[in-house]
Amino acid sequence: MMRLNAGFLFLGWLALQTSCWGFDRPNFVIIFTDDQGYNDLGCFGSPDIRTPNIDRMASEGVRLTSFYSGASVCTPSRAALLTGCYPERVGNLGVLFPDSDRGLNPEETTIAEMLRQQGYVTACIGKWHLGHHQAFLPTEHGFDEYFGIPYSNDMGVDGSMELAENVKLRNGQTVEDFRATSLRSPPLVRDKLVIEWPADQTQLTRRYTEETTRFITEHANEPFFVYLPHTMPHIPLYVSDQFRGTSNAGLYGDAVEEIDWSVGEILKTLKELQIDDRTLIIYTSDNGPWNLKGNETDKVKGNMNRRIGGSADPLRGHKFSKWEGGMRVPCVMRWPGRIPSRQTCDEIAATIDILPTIAEWSGATVSADRDIDGKSIVPLLEGQANAKSPHEAYFYRTNAVRSGKWKYFSQNRQLFDLEADISESTNVAARYPNVAGRLEKLLEDHQADMTANGRPPAYIKRPAHPLIGLDGWIVQSGRWNLREGGNLRQNSDWSDAEVVSPKLDAVPEVIELEAKLLNATGEFGLALFDVNHEACISLSLGAENNTRHVLKATRGNQTTVIVGSIDGTQWHHIKLNISNNNVTASLNDKRLGELKLADGIHVDQIALTGSRSKAEYRNLKVTGPNKNILLEFPKASAQ
Repeated sequence: MMRLNAGFLFLGWLALQTSCWGFDRPNFVIIFTDDQGYNDLGCFGSPDIRTPNIDRMASEGVRLTSFYSGASVCTPSRAALLTGCYPERVGNLGVLFPDSDRGLNPEETTIAEMLRQQGYVTACIGKWHLGHHQAFLPTEHGFDEYFGIPYSNDMGVDGSMELAENVKLRNGQTVEDFRATSLRSPPLVRDKLVIEWPADQTQLTRRYTEETTRFITEHANEPFFVYLPHTMPHIPLYVSDQFRGTSNAGLYGDAVEEIDWSVGEILKTLKELQIDDRTLIIYTSDNGPWNLKGNETDKVKGNMNRRIGGSADPLRGHKFSKWEGGMRVPCVMRWPGRIPSRQTCDEIAATIDILPTIAEWSGATVSADRDIDGKSIVPLLEGQANAKSPHEAYFYRTNAVRSGKWKYFSQNRQLFDLEADISESTNVAARYPNVAGRLEKLLEDHQADMTANGRPPAYIKRPAHPLIGLDGWIVQSGRWNLREGGNLRQNSDWSDAEVVSPKLDAVPEVIELEAKLLNATGEFGLALFDVNHEACISLSLGAENNTRHVLKATRGNQTTVIVGSIDGTQWHHIKLNISNNNVTASLNDKRLGELKLADGIHVDQIALTGSRSKAEYRNLKVTGPNKNILLEFPKASAQ
């Protein structure tokens, strides 16, 4: 009864709050582009890209010219925006890939979760890139709806993702292709299910826009939050036919001009619904542009539709760097009646400030159980007299710091005066040693804070699943697929991977395998398991004590290095002869050494393993007593 009464009290309180919140609660729309340079808007000086709708936002609101992303790459910059924290505080996530098993911790509070507690409806429409497993998707981080691709558009697909019953498979692809593929084309997801693969990227900007205007229209009479992280202009670049060739900046410029069209559609919808005067729109980018010069011979990732990239002029640097061009991004904010028109603000502000700013304007309370780094910039946006940046210091990850006009790099102890030298061309540390020393101390304290008080990301164990094409083989981790011709490919660059064979009918006497690494670093290996699935022998090729590649045998805590430096990126024929208590290893028909086992060996299964490198395996053959073949891959032609 107490629980029931409490429930009724809560429902009554919620109804009262909903009636009170009503139209006095502002709406929020965040438009977050991908790899757009500081100079790539008309209102930020672009000579070749026309952005009349975003320019109109600037004329009706404020341009922030010292505005920073949380990182110079995708995943951490998005974590910073949504949590109001430096990336190191919320898991220190690097760029996530389809084989990544981690994501933004659901214990973190996002803008969406904060606003949903205030009665807002919330939607994420676009590129997520904070974990593609269902436990990490937007619907687990405070969003009522999600529509978009789960990571960057140059990435492939995780075959373990769940497909919708009516999934649309394009370009002749099948479900089997989806499960086994290494095709570099992402899926399109609604909520938690894949609804299309490969995603038609020529239509992404248009479809994101349609989803956004639909959501706004459906929820015009209640407070809403839309987070619209565009896929473009990340590479590979795509635009609809309507915008192809319309700019003077190649396909990159076409993509930005289509995004500007999208902004116009959103502004028009808000106007038609008569809610634009109670809606804050924020337009900014996740980091700077790729380092491209526009030459015919200049290519990134095999060109991938992009010779002419974005511009961070007059800033130094680009995506991946901690120079201004990597993390200072264009930003425009508009809210008629609240943000004065035709403002330019050069005070330090950042994406980490968006959460506390929205909290102040919505009446939400920032979670008290965890630290955040952002601060409200309402005084700056409202044009209050003598308003200053709330940041004594802003940190470029743990590599550099800005305080006022000064920027300090820990590498080579560099100091720049950004007011006099926005392009960071002259190191003045020797001229201003006290300033350099003060900023150095700020950076050291920040590094210590992030180390001591950083919170962990979340991890998920992928469910084991059958390996398509090899009956009885089970993928325990990583991404594996059987290629045409019989080679088995391990596609995980960043994590450990393992695929396990069916149980053997007898104890093996000879195990043969050809394998090679596809990257210069990392490991591939072969493990032998006993009946309790405990590793009794593992053999791996990889780095050891600064030796480029070594072959080593391990049993328990005992490791025996049995060959010196070799080139692991070439095919190698590995052979194990098992007799009584001895295992003899050979490489390319050369006997390497012997591992003596006092308590014998009882092999029940074998596994192929990999770590930190893609690898290929072929011509596996396991022979038992009387030369009976216990296990065999289809033989592949030599490559």
